[in-house]
Amino acid sequence: MAHLVAPQGALAELPVFFNVDGVVGAPPAENRTEDVLFVQFAFQVITRTPMSIPPDDLAILRAVTMTGTNDQQTIAAITLIQRRARENVNPGVVMDGRVSPAHDGYSYGPGTAWSITMINNLVQERSLDVWPRIDKIDGFPSGLRDLVTRTVQGI
Repeated sequence: MAHLVAPQGALAELPVFFNVDGVVGAPPAENRTEDVLFVQFAFQVITRTPMSIPPDDLAILRAVTMTGTNDQQTIAAITLIQRRARENVNPGVVMDGRVSPAHDGYSYGPGTAWSITMINNLVQERSLDVWPRIDKIDGFPSGLRDLVTRTVQGI
């Protein structure tokens, strides 16, 4: 099940983030329903305020539907996020089409953020007025209601 994390040495720009408990995406991922649904919801949020996302990238992200079941569109969107991070941020970013649980903070290497933290950052940038109360974002899926109740209600 997805959960909220406040990492040691938290960054001011992302003081908390939603982590997954199991790997989401390409095999041999666990693809737990709540984890997958969170990632899919994040892609939906990202596409609502595309900022400077190229049209071809936007089409890949918009193809993701919120089902809680992993599919090729979800894997393609994960791979896209990783590819853009590799091209624009750090050539060391692993492109495996998988969102793994973050361990020991935001990054798995110097300047190499976990995919889950990159995705959280993109969502937070588009929802600063409510973050981390993602349940207040339009289109929030009922399948994530327990996530908010468990981790952020009352914030």
